Formats: sequence, structure tokens, C-alpha cells
Amino acid sequence: MVAGDLVWVPFGSRTLQGIVFELTDVAQADIDNVRTITARTLDGPFIAEHLLRTARWVAEHYRTTLFTACSLLLPPGASSRLRTWLSPGVIDRDLSKREQQAVGYVIENERAPKSRVARRLGLGGTPIVDRLIRQHVLHAESEWEKPRVSAVYSNRIELTAAESAVRNLIAEYAEGRSQKRAALLEWFLSGKVAQTKSSLNEQFGGAAVKWAFGEKLLKIRKIRRDRDPLADYFFQQEFAHTPTNPQRTAIEAVVKQILAAKPSANPAERQFLLHGVTGSGKTEVYLQAIEACTAAGKKAIFLVPEIALTPQTLQRIASRFPGKVGVLHSGLTIGQRYDQWWRVKNGDFPIVLGSRGAIFAPIENPGLIVIDEEHEWTYKQGDQAPRYHARAVAERISEETGAVLVLGSATPDISNYRSAQAGRYQLLQLPKRVGSGELAQSTGRDQPMAKVEIVDMRDEREDGHFEMLSRPLIDAMRDALAAGGKVILFLNRRGSASFIQCMDCGKVRQCKRCDTALTFHRDSDDSRAQSGKLICHYCNYTVGTGTNCPTCGGKQVRRSSPGTQMAAEMVRQYFAGIEVVRWDSDSARTATDHQRIMDEFVKSEVSVLVGTQMVAKGLDIPSVTLVGVISADTGLAVPDFRGAERAFQVLAQVIGRSGRGAWDGRAIIQTFNPEHYAIQAAADQDYELFYDTEIKLRAAQANPPFTSMIKLMHSAGNAEVAKSEADRFARELADIRESHGETGIEVIGPTPAYPLKIRNMYRWQILLKGAHPERLLELVATNSLWTIDVDPASLG
Repeated sequence: MVAGDLVWVPFGSRTLQGIVFELTDVAQADIDNVRTITARTLDGPFIAEHLLRTARWVAEHYRTTLFTACSLLLPPGASSRLRTWLSPGVIDRDLSKREQQAVGYVIENERAPKSRVARRLGLGGTPIVDRLIRQHVLHAESEWEKPRVSAVYSNRIELTAAESAVRNLIAEYAEGRSQKRAALLEWFLSGKVAQTKSSLNEQFGGAAVKWAFGEKLLKIRKIRRDRDPLADYFFQQEFAHTPTNPQRTAIEAVVKQILAAKPSANPAERQFLLHGVTGSGKTEVYLQAIEACTAAGKKAIFLVPEIALTPQTLQRIASRFPGKVGVLHSGLTIGQRYDQWWRVKNGDFPIVLGSRGAIFAPIENPGLIVIDEEHEWTYKQGDQAPRYHARAVAERISEETGAVLVLGSATPDISNYRSAQAGRYQLLQLPKRVGSGELAQSTGRDQPMAKVEIVDMRDEREDGHFEMLSRPLIDAMRDALAAGGKVILFLNRRGSASFIQCMDCGKVRQCKRCDTALTFHRDSDDSRAQSGKLICHYCNYTVGTGTNCPTCGGKQVRRSSPGTQMAAEMVRQYFAGIEVVRWDSDSARTATDHQRIMDEFVKSEVSVLVGTQMVAKGLDIPSVTLVGVISADTGLAVPDFRGAERAFQVLAQVIGRSGRGAWDGRAIIQTFNPEHYAIQAAADQDYELFYDTEIKLRAAQANPPFTSMIKLMHSAGNAEVAKSEADRFARELADIRESHGETGIEVIGPTPAYPLKIRNMYRWQILLKGAHPERLLELVATNSLWTIDVDPASLG
């Protein structure tokens, strides 16, 4: 047994799964009540030593359990459970009503899972069932559950005898009644193989096949079959491009650290922030660094923020390194993830491409970690523990292993850019676009940034134009389409209308389970279709549009704040015959959907792509000559100190999709707030201008990066209970803060979360802000009623 093994251990009356973190030399006799490990899972160890150390840090920093942290490191399906089944025992006493209910259910079914019996009893059901087991009223028997996923094997029937012996038998049976025996052996001797006996029976007869197996001339061998997610892909070999001078400078700096005989003791010397404008060739820097890394016998991890980006990034990286790239992300089937995980662990792939979770890929000897679009909030896991940030984990792995870390973005995270200026990262700059079109390459000129125009929608309203597409945007689309270009329209809101309002009482239709408005979705993209449904984007609650207002019974409604579905309808109205495709979470739910939409837009007659944030992240489509931002104000209204930063980043990124080919690009930004500094800086594509303004506001308000934050969240089904618990805990935190002199930590709240209610649960939150807010949590006992989010990506 070694560190990193997965084992089953007795824990009270239960058997639980555990991970071996370290072995001790202490003699068993020196420790009281030592219990023997029940079983060790085969094929271990599962976790490399540097990842075990990283898991310890994740558990400590993000305040979760060691096993929860390690769950990120295990292969898919490894966490199989020991299930306890109950059967009737001996009833030698009177039973209470609830005990009778439990025993009656087991007798009725003859055998039932313990968890199901406890659930049927409701609150307090588990202790009742445990008592019945201890008193032998119910008999318990544990069985290992079959893993959710495992390796898949195919049968292969092949010859076992030596060729000379087989030829002698063929000569012996070539004549007479046993010719089929000879034919069977001749068939195998020619190099052919079979998968099933039935196929051989049909061809050579059952008697001949039975004879061959009886004489041990044939055997069935199981061959592991790989569920390869790249089986349907074809990659044309590509070679490194000649870098520009800024690219060469960046590549040399990174490669120097990769090839260093001994990693620098100072992590800052091998951690880089690559700041390059959109289209500046950051990917080429990544690929040449990966080439140097793999040539040195080391492994590389390449992270992208969304599975939507994986197909395009995969095309680039796998074309440069065919057969060397493994893929790990949630868009794969669990069987594909299982096989890819094991192939990565076995060293089949020196390069791993994936989204957030791929940072925990089971590789030995990591030499390079690349995080593309490092500013994206999707690198932070916020929906379940551990609520880690892939960037912070990557930094830790870099420190543990000496691996080089490269963070890349056209719009770096404010905190990271400040860290780079302070020397925590080495700052590498790519200030100009790389000419990718034929015209740019033939003339040798730099590719210009897109020309941006801000349209004040207040002026449009004053002139009597109330459509969602402004007149300048319509004219620009007409010009782009006439010239053979493609158009991207960005609107960070899906559906046909963001809310429906009753015309009689003015009430906005809301989800009955969440404190949010329902969004109208047509049943099709045809604007003439009147049928549709109202959907909650938080819990997926759905109701038909034909239902009356629940408040007054009114039937007249109006739709407001259009989404991507209505935007696509509007384009079809203005440009008849133009093919339009939508790209949002309604139209693309899987990695296959993302690839299909991308191919449809790039390779077909589709001229206009309407989408949400997916169209703003890392797409490189040379035929796009116009980007239209339908509403730049959406992100500015978010109740979060990062609202302006997110708005700037998404605007600058989506503008950067235009003009990457042979023709110059244009962008139109529609807004009711044209003076806002985030919109002005995005239009000028001036990161420094935005950074200088934003960092001063952060300093004035003592927000990150000048402080750290921890978000505490409590949820309860009863509104009063939720608020009462939040008030109680806030008072306790405030008292502890004063009594222990931790006055540098600010306790903010409790405040209702945004939205307050989701899935019938009322949510309240408390923010801890200061240089070291974690100190307060070390002084107060938190329970399972509260979730802890260290360095939250959102305050909503």
C-alpha cells in the first residue's frame, strides 16, 4: 500500500471510502483501537504525490474536507459505494408506529435498501433504522455497488498453436469429411480474427469450431476498447509559424524556464502573464512553449474556460501535435472521460486539453500549465465544494513541481495585472495583431484592430426608432453581408423576452420556486409562432404562455427586454433569405452541439451568428467582419463590484472577434450609457485606460485586490428560519471579531442573496472582507448549514 491508494475502511457500523495520504512508521502496538483496512481498490495508486500535497492545500485554503478535495483527483466512477440492504429479522418486542412502518416496508418488499427505508420515515429516519438493526429486528447486509463506469472490452478469437503445427493439421484435414476444419485453420492462418463464435459457426459450422476450441487451437482474448472522443476527428498536420518579434521574446522567456536544469526557487520567475490584444498570436506562443516542453520529456496542461472553445482549440493543438493530446472536460460521456483519464495517467498523452477540472489531470512530471482567457470567471467552481479556482490551483502545482505557468488574456483579471506589475508574475506583452489574412501576409502589415462605433440608443428613441437593432447597426450589417462577410451579434440574454408583464395589474410573471422573472421562449425561431413557454433560468420551472395572470387573472401581457431568440427573429425580418444561427445554452447543451454550430457558421451559408457570452470567448473566424453588441448595459447593472470589469472584458473580447482575416473589421456598440468608462475603454480597446480607472475605484472602496473576501451562504426552506439563522451567525461573528481584536476584518451583512429564493430555498449571505478574513473563521465554529466560498467569483 502506498500514498494515493483508494481504500475501504470500517468507520463505526459503516464502511467508508478513503484515500491513503501517508504511511507511518509508528508500530501498531503504540496506537489504541487500530482497525484493519477492509479492502484496497485495484490499479492504484490513483493520485500522484504532488497532487496529494495540492489537495491538502485545497482543503485548507477553501475550507473543505481532505476527501472532498481529493474527489477532484480520482478517475470517473471511482467513488463506488457500499450499499446496505435490509431484510426481516426477529421481532421480540412491541414496535412504535414509525418502527412498524419501517419493518412493514421491508417485509412487503422482502429486501430493501437501508437508505430508501430511512427516507420513507422522513426526518430522524436513519437513527430509527440503525436501532432496529442493532436490536436484530432488521437484518443488514452490505454489498458493493457496481461502479458507474469501467473499462469496456471486446472479444477477439485468435490462433494459439504454432504455424507449423497448424499447417500439418490443414494438410491432414484438407481432404475428406473434415475439410471445414482445414478451411477454419486456413482462414485464421491468413491473419484474420473473429469476435464471436457465432460468426465462425455460420461460416465453418459448429462442429469445426467446437473441435478447434476443444483441441486448444483457438482462444478468446479480451481486448480493451478505447472510447475515443477524437475518433471522428481528422487533423491535418501543421507546423510552427515564424513568430513576430514580440512573440519570439515571449516564447524565449517561457522556454528558458521550461528548459532550466533546476526550477527557479522563486516561483515568480517561472509564472508569466501574457497580455496580448485580441488576434495578437497568443496561441502560437502557447504551442511553441508546449513543443519545447514535450521535447524535454515533460507534460503540459492546456486549459480553456468553456467546453464551447474546446473543439476549435483542439483543432489548433492536435494539428500541431497529432496523437499526443488527451481531452478532459464535462462534455464527454462518462465512459470517454474514464478512458481518457486512464490513458493520461498511463502516459499515453504528453498534452492534456480541457476546462477547469483538467488542472487535476493525473500527470507525472508537469512542465507547463497554460490557462487561456485567464480572466474568465468560469475557472472558479462555485456551485459545489470544493469551491476552487483553477488558476490558484495551477499556481500551487507550479510551486509544488517547478512547472512553468502561463496565464494569457487580452483583458487580464485586474488582480493578476496588478500582481504582474508588482513582480509576482513576469509580464509579457503582445501589443499588436498578427496579420492572418492573405492581404496582411502579402503586404507584411500588422492586422489593424476593429473600428468601433458607439451608438447612443437614447438618440435612436428620440428619432422615433424603437427597434432592438439601431439604424447604424442595420446599415453596417447590410454593408458587411453585401461584401461577403459574416456578422456576429452579441446579446447576453437568451430567450425571446426576459420577462412577461400583465397589462391589467402590472405584475411581472415570476417563478413560483425562485425570486426571479420567468423568460419567454417561443416554440420555434419563427417570429410568426405565437405559442411558447415561460421558463425559469435558475430551476427550469416551466409554464405555458396561455395561462392567466396568477395575481388578477388577466390575459393581456407585454414582453420586454428581448433575448437572443427575438434578436434572430429580427435579423430575419430585416434581411430576408439570410441564414441565421443562434449560439446560447438553449441551442447548445453539449460539446457536440457547440461543434455543430461552429461548423455551421464557419463552413456553410450561415451569415449571421446571434449568441450570448459563448461568442465572445476566444473564437478565431477570419470571415467575421462585423460584430454588433445589441445591449452593452446588461452587465453594468449587476450588483457586484466586478460588474464594470466583467462588462469591459466581454465587450473587448467580442469586439476582438472582428477583422481577423483579410478584411478590416468593424464593431457597433449599442448602449444607453455611452459615457461609462468601461464602454469607452472597450470601444478604444484600451486595457490600460480601463485598468487605471478601475484600480483607483477598487482602492477607494477597499475591494480586491486590496483585500480578500469570503462569502458565507445559508439556505433554508422557510424564509423566517433563513433570516433568523443569518442574523444569529452575523452577531456571533461580530462578537468574536471584537473580543479577539480582529477589527481589521469587516463583517458585512447579513444581506439577502441575489436572487433571494432559488428552488424554494431562501438564501442569505454574509461577507468577510479584510487582509486575512479566514482568521475569523478559525475562531468560530461553522456548521453544515453554511457554505463557505473563499475568493468568490460573484457576490450574487
